Amino acid sequence: MSNSIMERDLQALEVLMQNETICWGEVTRLAREEDGQGYMVTMMPAMSQHGISGGERVVIYDSEADADSTRPHLMNLVGRRIPFVVTAAEADSDRLIGSRKKAQTALKAVMVQDLANGRIYEGTVTGFSRFGAYIEVNGVTGHLRNSDFSSDHSDVREYLSVGDSIEVKCKELSQEGYIYWEVMSKVHRTKPIEHDFEPDTVVLGRVVRINNFERGVGVFVNLKTGIDALCSLPREIEVEEGARVAVKIESVTPGRRPTDTPRIRGRIARVC
Repeated sequence: MSNSIMERDLQALEVLMQNETICWGEVTRLAREEDGQGYMVTMMPAMSQHGISGGERVVIYDSEADADSTRPHLMNLVGRRIPFVVTAAEADSDRLIGSRKKAQTALKAVMVQDLANGRIYEGTVTGFSRFGAYIEVNGVTGHLRNSDFSSDHSDVREYLSVGDSIEVKCKELSQEGYIYWEVMSKVHRTKPIEHDFEPDTVVLGRVVRINNFERGVGVFVNLKTGIDALCSLPREIEVEEGARVAVKIESVTPGRRPTDTPRIRGRIARVC
């Protein structure tokens, strides 16, 4: 980009920044500053209605990357079209500074009434968590919990992949403004989950959560999509969420119905 492009758009960009106009662009690159701060790069689109010819490089630092997370995963945004607000123009370095966070906050404010009224949206799956999936609607991300997707607590990943579309409506808007989605009609598993887990075998898994129970601490280890093993917290081994562990299976109890998830109990043998 040459300075002439910046100079040509500068007056119009000043108006754009004052009005905090929402722009959209595709994330094409991730990088880091010398101080370690991460950022993503998109390009300023042509916006003839605002007198913007476009083509400027827009840098969005990780601190301005997500309105709902202080530690956003920028890698998940590469190749995606995101909303942003231009907050500064740095002519000397031929770039604009943007904020996806401000754009998301403004978009969510417009959606609030429709969210409360139960409007149905078509969202896009952008990622998964240990409890469900992240669904984006109009640039705003919310969470679809497994329990709000299926009637039998099936894992969303059994049915959907990143990039799939799904109709959702707002079930809950937290005090912090975070959206929890639900589907119009919950799915129910119709086929048994195929597995070959047997007692006295050792398998690899990943710790997904650690819960306190009346009788002690339980560690849930995901062995396969839709199947977790419940293990007691080992005394001699330190484990934490996200750790990859070897589990010795002690018992496998089938569910009441063939489509129910089997209950698996095990013991963590070691951290891998």
